[in-house]
Amino acid sequence: MNLKLPSFLTQSGKRKTKKDGVVRKLQIVSKEAPFQYVEAYKTLRTNINFIAASSGCKKIIVASSIPGEGKSNVAVNLCITLAESGKKVLLIDCDLRKPVIHKYLRINRKSMGLTNILSGEAKASDVIVRFSDLNIDVITAGVIPPNPAELLGSARMTNLLDSVSEQYDYVIIDTPPASVVTDAAVLSTMVDGVLFVVSHAKATIESATLAKKNLEAANANIIGAVLNGFDLKSTSKDSGYYYSYEYGYYK
Repeated sequence: MNLKLPSFLTQSGKRKTKKDGVVRKLQIVSKEAPFQYVEAYKTLRTNINFIAASSGCKKIIVASSIPGEGKSNVAVNLCITLAESGKKVLLIDCDLRKPVIHKYLRINRKSMGLTNILSGEAKASDVIVRFSDLNIDVITAGVIPPNPAELLGSARMTNLLDSVSEQYDYVIIDTPPASVVTDAAVLSTMVDGVLFVVSHAKATIESATLAKKNLEAANANIIGAVLNGFDLKSTSKDSGYYYSYEYGYYK
């Protein structure tokens, strides 16, 4: 299936969705996006490329500790930013409990997805959605199953990741919060690294610590962290945070 991102998203860069009382906002990396926002993802891309060059890290989980930290937002924009540099990128929604990637990208919820592959009903080539304007491929979650952890820990999941990693430069995987369920920890044994998203406004030390412990218990390779939702306006100009974000405006 070949799609293009809806025009209202490419123009405004924003899409809101509400799930279980949590409002999630997708802000696409675009010309209309704030300078700091775009530069942050370019920096993340550069760091990922350095890690990949030295250690062959190409299958990457994007995880968080609790819902609403912007994990899926980071996953989508990381894929877009990597693709802008000429990389072939696949995004897989492995949140088989409360998936949102299909909502953000306006893909039909009833379309076949990951669960169809893992149940043996379809092949990866049958369910991949191609966004020609973003140059990324997407596999949505599919029908929500009664046994998500078991499906994600299956041999078929391992085989799928091994197969697509041969076809793509990067495979980015969105997962449920790591402090709530075991899915991210289960998947961490099949990938090269975990990118940990921490919301400045929502995450607590306790939740982030628990998520990190759950991942480390599975011997996950945490390659880095993303501080999300940082409020620049509330930060003093004398702080290092302010300097690092504003530096790009000086001429």
